[in-house]
Formats: sequence, C-alpha cells, structure tokens
Amino acid sequence: MKDERKFKEVVHTIKSAEKDKDKFLKAARLERHESKPRIEFDSCDVMAVLVFITIWLAMILFFIGTH
Repeated sequence: MKDERKFKEVVHTIKSAEKDKDKFLKAARLERHESKPRIEFDSCDVMAVLVFITIWLAMILFFIGTH
C-alpha cells in the first residue's frame, strides 16, 4: 500500500485534524491538557521488582557458593 500524497498535503491534513480537535473540545467545553506520559509505579510493582531481584541474587550466590 503506497501513499501518493505529497509532504505538503500530509502537513495540511495534520493541521486540519488539529483544528477539528480544537473545535470538538470547544464544543464540549473541554480543554487540552497535553503532557508527556509518565510511568507510575505503585507499591505492588515496587515490591514485585524487589522480590525478583532478591531471588535472582540468592540464586547467583547459591550457585557461586556450590562451586
């Protein structure tokens, strides 16, 4: 599947999509709040990582100690 549009047409399409998005938000009485997506860890995720690291280190130390 090949796109035959030129670069200027693609840029125009993107700009018009942004204008349409602004119109929709204005009609819905909403505002844009764009920001970088942040990675959030909760305590369960942190605990799972700590358990994984602890088991991994224990296995390494066990195999080193048996040689």
